[in-house]
Amino acid sequence: METIILTGESKENANLLLKLARKLNINARKLSTEETEDIGLMLSINDGMKTGLLEDEEKSAFIRNLNTI
Repeated sequence: METIILTGESKENANLLLKLARKLNINARKLSTEETEDIGLMLSINDGMKTGLLEDEEKSAFIRNLNTI
C-alpha cells in the first residue's frame, strides 16, 4: 500500500482530486482538521524522538495544544 497526503487551498481542486482518485479506483477521503492536527503532532513527536530536539515554534504549538485540552 502507498499513502499520499496532499494539501491545498482550493476546495474545488481537492474535490477534483478526490473524484479522479475514485475514477482510478484509489481509496481517497478528506481528513478532518483534528485528524490533520493529530498527524502533524505525531510527525513532530517522531522527529523529536529521533533528534531529541524541538524547534521553538513546535514547543509553542505543543503548549498551546495542551492548553486547549
